[in-house]
Amino acid sequence: MLTTLLVTFVLTVGLAAAVLLTVAAPAMRRRGSRLIARVDAWAGRALPVVRHHRDRAAAQLAARLEAQHRSRGEGRRAARAR
Repeated sequence: MLTTLLVTFVLTVGLAAAVLLTVAAPAMRRRGSRLIARVDAWAGRALPVVRHHRDRAAAQLAARLEAQHRSRGEGRRAARAR
């Protein structure tokens, strides 16, 4: 129960922080906020890594689906041959 409470708390606070930064970021960016500069710098470093992993996962999924499609086609051909 304590774990559920902690996870819920962390998710709620994280979501609130994300919404707050989303709403407040343009005004803070105009004022030259160091916090937003750090967030932007972190996002600039993290985004290419996240995109690379997303693209790799998408390629693996496409290959897996293609293999399934191929194996189903071979199974149908074998059933027709019988």
